[in-house]
Amino acid sequence: MKRLLSGITPSGDGSLHIGNYLGAVRQFIELAKSHETFLMVADLHGLTTIQDKFKLQHNIETLVLNELALLRGFMTESEFNNIIFFRQSDVPMHTECQSIINNVTPLGLLKRAHAYKDKLQKDVMEDDINVGLFSYPMLMAADILLYQADLVPVGKDQKQHVEITRDIAGYFNKIYKKNVFKLPDPFIPDEVAVVLGTDGQRKMSKTLGNVVSIFESEDVVRKQVMGAYTDPTRKHATDPGHIEGNMVFTYLGFFGHPTEVAALKEQYKAGKVSDVEVKEYLFKSLMSFFGPARSAYEELKNNPTLVKKILHSGQARALSVATQTMKGVRDAIGVTTTYSFFEYQKSTSGTHISIDEFARVEIRVGHVVEAANKEGSDKLIRLVVDVGEDSKRIIFTGVRGFGYTPDDFTGKQFFFITNLAPRKMMDEESQGMILAVDSPRSEAGGVDNKPQFISAEGMAVGAKIR
Repeated sequence: MKRLLSGITPSGDGSLHIGNYLGAVRQFIELAKSHETFLMVADLHGLTTIQDKFKLQHNIETLVLNELALLRGFMTESEFNNIIFFRQSDVPMHTECQSIINNVTPLGLLKRAHAYKDKLQKDVMEDDINVGLFSYPMLMAADILLYQADLVPVGKDQKQHVEITRDIAGYFNKIYKKNVFKLPDPFIPDEVAVVLGTDGQRKMSKTLGNVVSIFESEDVVRKQVMGAYTDPTRKHATDPGHIEGNMVFTYLGFFGHPTEVAALKEQYKAGKVSDVEVKEYLFKSLMSFFGPARSAYEELKNNPTLVKKILHSGQARALSVATQTMKGVRDAIGVTTTYSFFEYQKSTSGTHISIDEFARVEIRVGHVVEAANKEGSDKLIRLVVDVGEDSKRIIFTGVRGFGYTPDDFTGKQFFFITNLAPRKMMDEESQGMILAVDSPRSEAGGVDNKPQFISAEGMAVGAKIR
């Protein structure tokens, strides 16, 4: 399975509209169903244009809710759980990787970047362009290379950034004579819907005020729809109307029922239906189409604990991959030496941890909903565990060799460590660990190595051990 990485910057006000959905999110959701998928909120990229603390905070929180709501609204639970959704700033290796690859990147490569050249063409003095914007392709390269992505979904205007990333990865691997970074490929869908805004003239943009929102109130969305460009030559509802260039019918092509839309077109061209009636049908179609996503949005907005849990899980999974990449980078460039004491993760060979470290271990009561032997393994049992807060996760335990079967776990409650970084087990990730203790000593004085699992029957599912 190929690995996919994508990110959205919290620009504008952070909210998404139907143009964002048609141009990017829709394709991403389909790709995520067949790829190992990393999706990040690229909040550090927002610093190039947003330098107001409260605006940036608002944009990030809005974008997180919008993205999660769309994913949960259009994907099954298992499909959604396969996505590693995280915030860029929660993984510090992004900026470390950027700092290192700065030193292998030719200045001329960045000067050819579109974002930089566009600024110069807009009569902005070179001395007034911040270094963050100039080095934007460097941070984007670090984002991609950290996760060893095979594919990066982009529009045609972003293809250059992936090409720059490939160049940088190639320079690094050649200079240090080691294939540390994978060279990614841009993925540009053959058919990407680029729709105009409600004014019928310019690309849909919050700044231009020509959008149809997804998560605003029904009154706001209806007002936006009612303001959409139709046929300016049509003075009365009985006048024959034109379909071409009519934004209401353009949107209905994506969100309306095909049979009903076809009938409306004929009525409209014959002067048998008014603009208001067609717009009202569009409004109802949008409410129906985005209904599951709008419900998910309200659920997430009213449950910040759930949002944090999703982000925390994504951060742990992203950190696991980024850590391994940066270990390879550090080793390749020579900063790892006999005298190094910095480690991304503490060695598992140590016998002591601090009180603070122990306090960060999260142990919860979990109810095993399902258990089954993992196909292709003679050791693993795959557990589907409810750990509370409407959250289920897959946890593997390698105990079949001790005589355990799925029946020993199904429908029972045990203690689980729930905040470990996910670990790849064959074709899936184990998202935690079941706790066990050593067996009692035998009468002969030996030790039976068969682990004994600690029952948590009668305790509240999800309860945290203090």
